[in-house]
Amino acid sequence: MASNPHVKPLKGFDPKKALSVDESFVRLVKAGEDMFGEEFDDLASESGSENAGKECGALRTGGAIHSGFTKIELPSGRVVFAATNLKGELFFFEPDGEGLKVSGKITLQGSLYSPPVYHDGIIYCVAREGGAFAIDTGLKGAQGEPDLLSGRVIWKKRTKKGIFTEPVITGKVLLVTPLDGIYGFDAFNGPDRKIGEVLWGLSINGTVSTPVVNSGMLVIGSEDKKLRGFDYGGSRLKASWEYELSGACRVKPYVSERSMQVVAGTIDGFIYSVARDTGTYKWNFVVKAPVLSPVVAAEINGAEHFLFGADNGLFYALNATGKKVWSFATKGKIRTEALVHEGRVYFGSEDNSFYALDLRTGKPVFTCRVDGNIYGKPVVHEGRIYFGATDGFIHSLYI
Repeated sequence: MASNPHVKPLKGFDPKKALSVDESFVRLVKAGEDMFGEEFDDLASESGSENAGKECGALRTGGAIHSGFTKIELPSGRVVFAATNLKGELFFFEPDGEGLKVSGKITLQGSLYSPPVYHDGIIYCVAREGGAFAIDTGLKGAQGEPDLLSGRVIWKKRTKKGIFTEPVITGKVLLVTPLDGIYGFDAFNGPDRKIGEVLWGLSINGTVSTPVVNSGMLVIGSEDKKLRGFDYGGSRLKASWEYELSGACRVKPYVSERSMQVVAGTIDGFIYSVARDTGTYKWNFVVKAPVLSPVVAAEINGAEHFLFGADNGLFYALNATGKKVWSFATKGKIRTEALVHEGRVYFGSEDNSFYALDLRTGKPVFTCRVDGNIYGKPVVHEGRIYFGATDGFIHSLYI
């Protein structure tokens, strides 16, 4: 592997010294939130169906929704979604005829800014103030399924810094990334009940970017203007390369196995691409506005393309070498992670609108206005698309 002049050794740390594992929250840890300032806090084509874009259900949660949803497929074939809001509520909901219904609710302590993840009967959530929770749903090996789902908190941990990232499950390890680095928790829900044990920790100077794990590699951006690649094996994390960016990276990168590159946005208005295995520079694209929308990939005309939104209200499609193919203008900042599905791309904006665009041309298929900003990644199920907004509602549209 070629050497990289920007590589610096990362300092390992003792998780037991840096992480409080008390089962109670003495105080809400807000250290680090002020470092981001105002910029971070603000966090006519034919359609395929005559009903496309029409609302087919809405469910009030009572708290602003800032994240996407987790889809849970139960053994019976029943599908339930898990959602969170800033009031600390974890909601289960599911389709009910032409509408939606609540399938359960759990209240936790803290603002649930990120989507939950589900694995092996356990729902994992993180709180912006610095808390991580594991909730046993009782669905692993359950005899029958209750109409209303419930759960009990089997462990909760308090970090010294706030958490603005998503929890990530990789096999039997849960990755939690507060502002001071990455922690690996045991997520093995076995008879010896080691679930929740801290396996390792690694300090990084400012982590608001959710890590991405791909084929034995972990990639993460940071507040100190670095994009880092690690050799990852569940029980270990070893630095492989480091690339110096022009600005902080606050969203999760995209790792492409097809074109062997890592693509990430920065708050000073750039999209960077580096080689997946070495971190060597490949190309950049100038946006001239903060990029706080994660990059996603899609195939257009048989070729890989990258899609993302920016704070200038534009949504972009770039080809695999960083050339703009099309862009689409909204009237607000775009900070959603877009969803690509069956020839369309779906995303929300701070103009209180939800958009569906033709993937090939970037032309609008439909637009739906709601009463709040939209930040979370939508999810599709059986001809409907679901998303949350800061109006506190879960919205459902026909597609």
